[in-house]
Amino acid sequence: MPYPVRDHSNSTSNCLILDELNYDRKALSVEHEALLSRMTDEQKTVYSKITDVVDSANGGVFFVYGYGRTKKTYLWRTLSAGLRSNGKIVLCVASSGIASLLLPGGRTAHSRFLIPLNIHENSSCDIDQVSPLAELIIRCSLIIWDETPMMHKHCFEVVQTLLQAIMGAVDPSNSNKPFGGKSVVFGGDFQQILPVILKGSRQDIVNATINSSDIWRNCTVLRLTKNMRLQSISDAEELDELTTFAEWIASIGDGTVGGSNDGCAAIDIPEDIRLETSDDPIATIVESTYPMFKNATDDPSYLKDRAILAPTLEVVESINQ
Repeated sequence: MPYPVRDHSNSTSNCLILDELNYDRKALSVEHEALLSRMTDEQKTVYSKITDVVDSANGGVFFVYGYGRTKKTYLWRTLSAGLRSNGKIVLCVASSGIASLLLPGGRTAHSRFLIPLNIHENSSCDIDQVSPLAELIIRCSLIIWDETPMMHKHCFEVVQTLLQAIMGAVDPSNSNKPFGGKSVVFGGDFQQILPVILKGSRQDIVNATINSSDIWRNCTVLRLTKNMRLQSISDAEELDELTTFAEWIASIGDGTVGGSNDGCAAIDIPEDIRLETSDDPIATIVESTYPMFKNATDDPSYLKDRAILAPTLEVVESINQ
């Protein structure tokens, strides 16, 4: 059957497209220049590689890999502001609702692409190829997808199939291109949480990640390595202390501490970051994290700058009590 002929030059009646174009372009241009001026050389290199592909309109798939504090979100903001200030559409999605709140105009990937909740290899996204959402996807210049390591590879595969179908209706050659010839940027840290597989083994979890998918062979991996929080510290003693701590945390993620292991290893916590306690360890943690708590509850910044990380809801309840 012949492919339908579509005119995408005028989609002003499409509310989804209008929403994505409803940005203050002058304000975004100013924001973009400010963000770009504060980028490191490393960030600018990553930024340029992505924007060059977007400007070429030939499509490309990237994975920006960086651990916490390397300012991946800063990169997303700069890319979004720059492209949107030029009247282009950027779809920002994330693998979780909390992560999507950090993205400019962000939504969850499931919401944007109608990814099924119960995903499997034969799943598909429920989007008609002739629909307002399909028109939005056709018009978009870049898709930014944050926190990708925590999602099952089938989620990315069904979106790729969707884009190949939608873009293939515009140009049949797009049907065989990664993500239908769209520019897509994934981001995340494989040292953080991976897909949760019910009663799955380590091998099941590894097999469910995006880098176990055929999609990965088409990804250009770009790395952010500089801890930007350390760049803003002027006190030499504090900088040395935080640098040592950051390197120790990174070594845990890299699996270079605790000796050889098969997935389980004992790690010695440095004495200088341990809290000495006697009978009530929770009280010790609370007092260390929230000193003089009763006298500071009216100060929003006091509460905003502190948190106790708990492994289970049971621990949360015991701390709150």
